Amino acid sequence: MTTSQIADMLRSKGLKVTPQRVEIIRFLQTHRTHPTAQQIYEHVLRKVGSVSFTTIYNTVRVLEQMGQVRKIPIIETGAIYDIDTSDHGHFVCEVCGSVYDISYEVSFQILGQVKRTELVVYGVCEKCAGKDSATDIKAPS
Repeated sequence: MTTSQIADMLRSKGLKVTPQRVEIIRFLQTHRTHPTAQQIYEHVLRKVGSVSFTTIYNTVRVLEQMGQVRKIPIIETGAIYDIDTSDHGHFVCEVCGSVYDISYEVSFQILGQVKRTELVVYGVCEKCAGKDSATDIKAPS
């Protein structure tokens, strides 16, 4: 969806479309980096000049409820946000902390309807695989 379409959806939920909220949407759409709330906050603060954490959390929560953002629980950061809501998993590098999208297929039988699956794989990315010290691996917090 375009920024304008998402802004219209926010209005339909009774939210004002402030410069802060628009910048949150733009950031998520243009920086497919799986940001944390802190990273979103820091970006919006630099771009707009003022924003509260409440605005960040409320906006991403509403975007999540609207199906425009997925909140992904990650051990090291608590959660990241992903504007790509298609079915896919995430690979988290335990050395550098980078998060990469991965594809996967799941085949199982379950009673009922599956609404969402979540796969988070932890390991060492190709970039960091050359490092020979196991002490570089970050411990989960």
